[in-house]
Order: sequence, then C-alpha cells, then structure tokens
Amino acid sequence: MSLAKILVSVVVGLLVVAACSSPAVTGIKVHIQNSEYQDAIHLADSVIANGEGSNPEVWYWKARAHSMMRVWDEAAESFVQAYELDPLMAANMANYWPAFYNTAAGYIEEGRLEDAVSMLQTGGSIVPERPEFDQMLGDIALNEGNYDEAIAKFESSIELAVVQIDVIQESIAASEDPAWIEQLNTQRENMVHSVVLSTYNTGAILKNLYMNSEDETEAAEQMAEAVQIYTRGIEIDPSSADLMTGLAEFYILSEQYDDALAIYDSALIAIDTGVEEGWISEEDAADMKAGVLLTRGFTFIEMDRFDEGIAALEQCRAQMGNTYQVLAMIGHANFTMEKYNESIEVMEQLTVMDGLTNDEYANAWYMMYANYIRLEEDTDALQAMQNAIEYDPDNADYYELLAQTYSTLGRNNQAMEAMAKAQSLR
Repeated sequence: MSLAKILVSVVVGLLVVAACSSPAVTGIKVHIQNSEYQDAIHLADSVIANGEGSNPEVWYWKARAHSMMRVWDEAAESFVQAYELDPLMAANMANYWPAFYNTAAGYIEEGRLEDAVSMLQTGGSIVPERPEFDQMLGDIALNEGNYDEAIAKFESSIELAVVQIDVIQESIAASEDPAWIEQLNTQRENMVHSVVLSTYNTGAILKNLYMNSEDETEAAEQMAEAVQIYTRGIEIDPSSADLMTGLAEFYILSEQYDDALAIYDSALIAIDTGVEEGWISEEDAADMKAGVLLTRGFTFIEMDRFDEGIAALEQCRAQMGNTYQVLAMIGHANFTMEKYNESIEVMEQLTVMDGLTNDEYANAWYMMYANYIRLEEDTDALQAMQNAIEYDPDNADYYELLAQTYSTLGRNNQAMEAMAKAQSLR
C-alpha cells in the first residue's frame, strides 16, 4: 500500500493571545509567531516538567509547533494530550488533522498496524468530519483481506466526503472572494478525489467477490450493490474513467451492453451540465470528455465492436492528441480486426514518441512484432522483437518469441541461445 503524506495547509498569521492564557503559553505562541518552533517546543517541555502538564493549551501549542516542523508523530501525541485534558479543544484541531493521518501512515510503513489503527480511530474521534481516516482504515482492512470491514470503512469515508462536498459547495455559492473560492474549489476537488478512490476500492472488492461467488443470489446482490455505488460515484465525478470503466465492466459481465454504453452518454451530459453550472471550466471539460471517449472506445473494443471503438478513440485523439493509451488501443483494435498494416502505422508513432516508459516502448515494439508475424515479414518481426528486448531485457517471453523467429529464419544457433536465455529468466 502506497501512502502519501499530507501537509498541513494553514497560515499561522497573527497569534491572538487570549486573556486566560498563562505567561508560559503566551511565550510559546510568540516563539511560533516568530517561526522559532524548536524554541516553542523547548519552552513547552520546560513548562510541562515544572507542573503545567495539566494545561491543555501548552500541549496544543506544542503540537502546533511540531506540525510546523512536520514532526507528525510528536504533533499527534501532543494534540491527543490536549484533547484528553479538554475535549472542547477538538474544534481548534480541525485544520491539523494531517498530523494524525501522517503519523498513522508512518506507523504503517514501519509495520505497526495496531498503532496505525489506534491513531486513525483517535484522529477520527477528534476530527470526525474528515473522510481520510476511514479511507486509510479501509485500506488496512483490504490489505488484510477483511473485505466486509474494508467496504464498511470505504462507505463511511464516502458518506463523510459527500457531506463535505455539500458544505464546500454552499460556501462557494455564498462567497464573492476569488482567492477564497479558489481554495474552496481545491478542497472540493480533494473531497471528490476521496469519493472516487473509496468508490473504486469498494467496486474492486465487490467485483472480486462477484467473480468468485458460487451463489447466484449472493452474486446478484453484489452486482446491485456495485452498480449503486459506482453510479453514485459517477454522479459526483462524471469525468472519472476508472469509475465508468468499473461500472461498465459489471454491465458487460452481465451482458448489459446498452447499459454499459449509456454510462458514457450520461457522463458527457453531466460534464456539459457542470460547465453550465460553472464548476467545470471549458478547458477541463474538454479533457474530461476526452477521457470519457477513451473509456467508451475501450468498452466498444471489449465488446468486439471494433469499428465503433476506433471511431470513439479517433474522437478522443482529436481532442487529446496522440497519447500512449489512445494509440495503443487503436493499434490493438486494428490488430484484432486483422488490419495489420494499419496497426503497424499506429504503433510506429508510439515507437518514436518522446516520454514513454520503458514498458510502453517495449509493448509498442511487441505489437509491431505481432503484426509483422501475421504478415509473415519475419525479418522485420525479428528487428521489432530485438527492439522490445532493449527496453525490457528480462522478459523471458520475449526471448522465447525471439527464439521462434530465429528458428523460422533458419538461424538455429541464435535460436538456441535465445531459448537458453529465456529459460535462465524463468
């Protein structure tokens, strides 16, 4: 599981010294105001050692200083101390929820799962509106194979994120400050991303359960639940190719092809609606539509409706330009339709494109090889496979294909060498 640390996005600004604050707390605040975070921590530790350990403000401001230094575990532990001394201070910790999240992520990296779960549960108690805590708990349950628990946590995360989206949307509608609206839009995008991620994970679990279910009634229930979850997620992010593909896969598995294709039509309408309502820009809408067309083309190809798939992909290509995904799908569709020369023409564009990964270059050359083999152009096929191996030199399958091609060309010694290399890589 890959976990990214989240930074606290807050501005310290002027620290207002409350009338009830002790001189020591005032001193800690002044140090923080002056960006003297280590001095603030030293003062807090000294105050705690000298008898003010029961003052929640001392722990709170110590936690703030640790947060500014990105010492997440110390920050989280101090926030917890402040909260245990005065639960009403939870309201002041809302912007510092990443301290709990990042600490839990660090524990997971260290293999301390129980500590991570405890920290996430504590963070969820202190800042209950954040969906990230349940999302990570869902990830932990998923990695441990606890699918019911994972789904429950992902569902909880989705519900929390949906509530936050509504709250943020109301704030956007009520504000006339462009800078604040921009910040709110970023927050909204983060919540939408959270919904998409939890929805995708839930759908993936349900797909796995559905594919392995031997009970038709149980499978039908899993199908219905997945469709409901995916549909809700797509309503929130109509541009998510992952969610559309996930939902379409369920429809295709049940041979509901028209329903699968209708997803993309609905998504295109939803994107236009977003533009009309002002929360999707024209530029973003163009990118979103291209993503929908890409996934729509993929669905046609999965349904063996290759001409329609290529037409959708060409529409996507007109908007996105030449990308690996688009060209690879067009090339694959032409290959499947036995239009080998057309496939080669597309794949040649990939082999000279800048910025691809080694795997992408290797796959492009492999598809060139496959086309040449079908055309019985063995010399060109040999060169294509040699090029593929340059980008993926540890691929045993490639060496076996290379051996077969050498053999076809009567180059038996080289064929045996290539086969020996393949066996050594197995």
